[in-house]
Amino acid sequence: MDKSNLEHRVGKIVWGLIAIALGIKAVVFLYIAFGDPLLMMQADSYGYLSDAKAWVQYLSVPFQGLHHSFYRTPGYSLFLAIFHFWCNLPLLGIVFLQIALNILTAIIVFKIVRSMDQLTALLSAAIVLLDLPMTIFSSMILTESLYVFVLSLFLYSFIKYISVRHISWLLGSAVLLAASVYIRPVGYFLGLAVAGYILYLWGMKKVLIGLAHAGMVIVIVYGALFIWQYHNLKAHSSFTFSNIGNATINMHGIIGRYVHETDPQLRAMPPVLYYIDSIGRNFLDLMTTPGSMRCLHSKGWYVFGSVFGYAFVIFWWIGLIAGVKKCMAGLTGQFVFLLLLYFAVISLVSTGWNVTPRFRVPMVPSIAIIAAQGWMSLLYKSCIP
Repeated sequence: MDKSNLEHRVGKIVWGLIAIALGIKAVVFLYIAFGDPLLMMQADSYGYLSDAKAWVQYLSVPFQGLHHSFYRTPGYSLFLAIFHFWCNLPLLGIVFLQIALNILTAIIVFKIVRSMDQLTALLSAAIVLLDLPMTIFSSMILTESLYVFVLSLFLYSFIKYISVRHISWLLGSAVLLAASVYIRPVGYFLGLAVAGYILYLWGMKKVLIGLAHAGMVIVIVYGALFIWQYHNLKAHSSFTFSNIGNATINMHGIIGRYVHETDPQLRAMPPVLYYIDSIGRNFLDLMTTPGSMRCLHSKGWYVFGSVFGYAFVIFWWIGLIAGVKKCMAGLTGQFVFLLLLYFAVISLVSTGWNVTPRFRVPMVPSIAIIAAQGWMSLLYKSCIP
């Protein structure tokens, strides 16, 4: 089979996958809207709405101060304050908006990959849209859709910087990175990883430029985050960006877990073997468990989610394994892999046994980009003589 024939056939399949993905999102939305709208509300949702009311009160009467919770960051609650309370968009409208952000994320990922190959870009967008945790959490009053949308904008901007080395793209990416941390604090240390990558990018021959650009990222990102940390110092007597990190690390984190282990069989292991076993099993939970549709309170949805979810995880894992080598051959791919590695490590260190598919959501753009390259590489090798 020649290349043009293969690309035509694969293109039709990928467009079919995109149609299926959009159909699933539409059916889930309609099921919630006409079945039980309370399905879009999770335990965290009520906290976000409460903080959104705090924003409305603060912006109406600023001298009374902002009474935002210490546990959550303010980005998503501000989003709710603007669109739900000020624009009078009902919560179902917020869910619809989040699904639209999910689709925009796929378009951004498509634009990131398009410079490599049009068909690979289309497949990467399809992987974003098919991701079950993304579909589930975009249908709830939760941070995932907004966070991954802003994160994908950061990724697009920084990859542009890698390509053209222009300072405007770097500054834009730093602002977007800071904004993403305001939505979810999981990216708090990502600014340091980005700064380190910039030093690697410029190398020893242009170390001063690398230092200057890395310094700009540090100043912009952590200068922006300092504002909220200072607010928490004044309001809660703690110079911490969010208390949720301390809570998850202390309760579920991997650091110091061996000392607190209560299972006699696990306690009998030497510490090194214990941590190898623990991290390995946590990693498998994080990276192989599909998003459960049990939250829709329907046996049919649960069965569909299990069958489709596991099939899709196997699909992108095959592409991911095949695509890593190709991805690591270029500077852009190396950064995409760094982003994937960062979120995997942070999730394992901070949540340990408590990892769920929800913690994999920030990795979706990276997984999509690498897996799409892997699958196209496999297809070209197997079908073109």
